[in-house]
Amino acid sequence: MADQQPFELPIPYPWQQQIWSELSQRHLRAGLHHGLLFAGVKGLGKSVLARCLANFVLCSGDKESASCGACKSCQLLTSGTHPDLFLVQPEGPGKAIKIDDVRALNKFLGQTSQQGGYKVAIIEPAEAMNTNSSNALLKNLEEPAANTLLILLSHMPSRLMATIRSRCQVLPVPAPPHEQALAWLTPLCQDADPEQLLAMTGGAPLAAKDMLDGDKLLVQREFAEDLLKISRGEMFSIAAVSRWMDVEPLFLIETLLLWVQGQLKAQAGATVQPMGPAESLAAVADKIKFRFYDKLLQAKAQLLSGSNPNKQLLLEEMAMDWQAMTRRR
Repeated sequence: MADQQPFELPIPYPWQQQIWSELSQRHLRAGLHHGLLFAGVKGLGKSVLARCLANFVLCSGDKESASCGACKSCQLLTSGTHPDLFLVQPEGPGKAIKIDDVRALNKFLGQTSQQGGYKVAIIEPAEAMNTNSSNALLKNLEEPAANTLLILLSHMPSRLMATIRSRCQVLPVPAPPHEQALAWLTPLCQDADPEQLLAMTGGAPLAAKDMLDGDKLLVQREFAEDLLKISRGEMFSIAAVSRWMDVEPLFLIETLLLWVQGQLKAQAGATVQPMGPAESLAAVADKIKFRFYDKLLQAKAQLLSGSNPNKQLLLEEMAMDWQAMTRRR
């Protein structure tokens, strides 16, 4: 279980207004399905949407489209001490949600609400559950206690057990329209180009904003240059991997996934926004293969599975596949 942290009551992002309106009104009028699965790529604000819904459901004051912010429940939520809210998260990136975490969740859901209303639990990301923890969750999805709401957040819903997905109401959380995302992101940018940031992150505004922190843009640029050097025969794949070892492998693989996905779309005739550093890879764009994209997806799944794969070997395989696919003979 992740400890609750004190925070101001969040509000949905601009691009979430429609889905928020539907969820809040459904709760007030007819009630929500006991298990909700928010599905969408990373960087769309699913976590904020889930917290908004949890707060709204737990709020005991007068409310129409948002939590009242003044009742005892809202005060407990603001202080991070509400006894009827339970958060389940892995201990860190790439770690698994363990069966003991889900057993603690099951115990929480089986208890009486301390505030006399709903009990709400959030699992993030749901794909971090392994087989044992997923099976442990099934009973609560199949036979939910009264006045309980379980919210699962997933960046990769296809990795969830089919029995988990089938017992939840799946709510796709799409990327916002480009103009709306651009209007939100532009005021946050100084030297960076918001158009390129959105292109590099698949149109996910929060992921684009995250690129402004630290040296991520520089890391991406150097990563693209190394890939191009490999394709030209100016650098061996193993040498490149030694340069990447200080970078989180998931960041590199997700970056390359977006670039490769863009090139595959372009090969199919779609209009694709230039992706900053990826422009330097245009010389090898025609060599990108679907099987390489599939292998990148498998590598990402391994890193998110909690199985603790050897990250160096994972990057070496990716680099050697890139070398074999793109090197000019």
